[in-house]
Amino acid sequence: MSSPSPVIVLFARGILARLALWPALRIAVQNSWGGPESAEKQRWLAGVIVDQYEDHIPRTGADLAPSTSQTGTLPDASYIEEMLLQIMVDEFEVILEDNSAYEVARDVVRLWEDVYSGRDTLVKEWESQAGRYVPQVEEGARSGSDWEETSDDEGDDSDVDMEGRPRPRVDQPEVDEDGFTTVRRGRR
Repeated sequence: MSSPSPVIVLFARGILARLALWPALRIAVQNSWGGPESAEKQRWLAGVIVDQYEDHIPRTGADLAPSTSQTGTLPDASYIEEMLLQIMVDEFEVILEDNSAYEVARDVVRLWEDVYSGRDTLVKEWESQAGRYVPQVEEGARSGSDWEETSDDEGDDSDVDMEGRPRPRVDQPEVDEDGFTTVRRGRR
């Protein structure tokens, strides 16, 4: 098995950095909107983008004949944007309407042109900017499950909501000996 092309490696680094700079994705990952594996989904998304361009690298090697023809056309910004929007909905349940997906897609196309031409300026710039973003996680926030199961029988039985106001009593349903619930009309 051959090692990946240096162009693809540089492109993948740039994609990882650019996705780390995307506020919508960063917030979705930090808040685990994609579930506990949100960070893995971010890396997977980077891989999906890289895969779209990988077939456009001329291949040479002992097992492959040199190829100057590229398969298909390069993905454009609109195609990448649609892919990003769909993945954000499918994986993070986020619907974006802020045009940020197009900005990222446009940067992906620009990155490809830069890296394919042998330049690494965008990759270095984005990696430097992405290094400034350190996830803000509260101490002990990752120690257990984000969602603790509690039953109504646990804790105090006070009838006060989170803001200190008393909650109205809800009458328990009345079930007869046959298992039917008696429905009462609301008070007027």
